[in-house]
Amino acid sequence: MPMVDQYSDAAFGLLIKQAERMPAFADFVKQADIESGERAQLPDTAFAWPEERKFPIHSDKHAALSYAYATGQAEVPPAVVTRIKEALEVYNIPSTTFTVQATKVASEDFWLLPDLRLFPIHTKEDIKTAEVRLLSEIHKLDLEHRATACTNLVKKASELGADLHPKMRQFAGMVVSSTKFASEWLDARASATKDDTIKAAYHTLASDMRKQGAEIKDRDQLIKVAAVIAELDEKAGLAKHYDRKLPDPLLTVFNTQKEAATSVDVNGTMIPLSKLAALPSTFWEDLGGPELSREICPGGVCDPSKIAMIVDTLPLDLRVILASQVGR
Repeated sequence: MPMVDQYSDAAFGLLIKQAERMPAFADFVKQADIESGERAQLPDTAFAWPEERKFPIHSDKHAALSYAYATGQAEVPPAVVTRIKEALEVYNIPSTTFTVQATKVASEDFWLLPDLRLFPIHTKEDIKTAEVRLLSEIHKLDLEHRATACTNLVKKASELGADLHPKMRQFAGMVVSSTKFASEWLDARASATKDDTIKAAYHTLASDMRKQGAEIKDRDQLIKVAAVIAELDEKAGLAKHYDRKLPDPLLTVFNTQKEAATSVDVNGTMIPLSKLAALPSTFWEDLGGPELSREICPGGVCDPSKIAMIVDTLPLDLRVILASQVGR
């Protein structure tokens, strides 16, 4: 796994972990200005690892940040850590800044990104807090983490009965893609770049989208397309225009508010979601017990969004029964 510093840490996952462990450090760097574009402007001598241009030490805040990152990764060469420590001494940063405080994490904690331990959710009130933070930091996450975090937020919001911004379902890849809108934005990207190879790649993607009909519902396929767009955008230098002149790759392909799950695949049988939602709560109780009924039909009224998310997780025997009774 590649080593990261403050300029390359996705959504500052490692930084948050270290800040939780070291409260004094967290307080010291809370006003630090971290701009990824700054890296290119710094000379090699500004880095504790000049050969790799990692772990900047050109200011007291960055020296402290680099120490937290370097000591949080076992693979960092000892010589690099030594240079960072020397910088800390120059800036007169006391060692107590990095005192580790023991923390306990409850086993029932729910994280939108469990692998990074980011965006915790405990209560319904946490949904809105996580949503605001996620929307503001969405472009710091790679496409896989964006889709995972937003999908988990949609599921948790449904479970806790909280409303979400419409963009969340788009970032989660739960909506239909209009090939017309997607191809138009791809052509716009082609017009904005002078690189002929990148321009041709955008036009090819746009042409492929137009060949697939008016709409695409295949989430996995669309996420792969978004990943290609993200790579091209980076090469073309267009990522800086996200949210201003250009929708980011996920919003480029997941570009409508129309729910993708109009039908649900139940053991190989496509059943309209409206048909499943019309079933009484007693049906679901007979199928999987009172817990399933409460989950799908809170308050006795079936929720289509819950059905779309839950049916695919049912045990095989229950899906067979459901398909045989409703799929006729």
